[in-house]
Amino acid sequence: MDLLWIILLMLFLNLYAVTDGFAIGVGMLLHRMGRTSEQRRTLLTVIGPFFLGNEVWLVVAGGVLAGAFPLAEARLSEGLYLMVVAGLLIWASRDASIWFRSRLASVRWRVAWDRVLNVASVAFAAFWGAAVGAALHGTGPFTLVWATVAVVLLAAHGAVFAALRSPAELAVDAQALASRLLGPAAVLLALAPLTGFLIGGLPGESLPLAVPVAVPVAVGGAGAAALWTARTAVRAESYGRAVALTSTAITSVTVLVGVRLGPELAQAAAGAESLRVLGGFALILLPLLAGAQVWMWRTFRQRVNARTVLFF
Repeated sequence: MDLLWIILLMLFLNLYAVTDGFAIGVGMLLHRMGRTSEQRRTLLTVIGPFFLGNEVWLVVAGGVLAGAFPLAEARLSEGLYLMVVAGLLIWASRDASIWFRSRLASVRWRVAWDRVLNVASVAFAAFWGAAVGAALHGTGPFTLVWATVAVVLLAAHGAVFAALRSPAELAVDAQALASRLLGPAAVLLALAPLTGFLIGGLPGESLPLAVPVAVPVAVGGAGAAALWTARTAVRAESYGRAVALTSTAITSVTVLVGVRLGPELAQAAAGAESLRVLGGFALILLPLLAGAQVWMWRTFRQRVNARTVLFF
């Protein structure tokens, strides 16, 4: 039962990282892909239909963490309190910029909120990378390494998604950006896990060095290979395949975190009765959430065009 809830927690975190990851990436690249206010609003329409639905998975993951692993949730909140608070503030700033930027017909107003979105998106990506680094190695220099990985990886993911759904004139710039970012993202994702585990090791880990090193080499290498293949797919304008490959790379990071935290989460799990009650709620809510997500993606799968309803 503990293993099932660990898998579910990692699944929900991964769904959030993959789906909101492209929104974060588009926010980071907003001024690189959108040269005018109208183009930037079109880019927001690219992510608009999915924006709130993506965040549901983070809320669900937080509920699972608090309900199924209350001891772990308490330790994380205590040990990483300042980081969590900073992440929440950045999240609120990012969301506010999307909601507010088109509320007034003022050029200065929109430019100001576009800048907030740009900065907050970079900071939000860095926050998630730092959280990955803290989960893998504890707080320290590797949080900065993983923050860099996350910024480049999510920027590449966002550029590929923008190439998939943007109008043709914006898709060209998105394709060029994606092609430039995917190579460095692949190199960083290959090197960061290996160097981190070789130099930093696993905090409190008693396993022989050969065991933890084998995992990041394989998982990081698989993620890097997916990004390198995505680069080829982008150049061939096979954007749907490229999005699947960048999503695979993000999943490789989630797998690393799951492997690292799995034993600790198992020890911090709630009692069997609590897990059964939580499972009853999950059986009712999760099919509804999954169905809503499938409907949303099927409804808004086409490229943005002149007839698309504007978001934000």
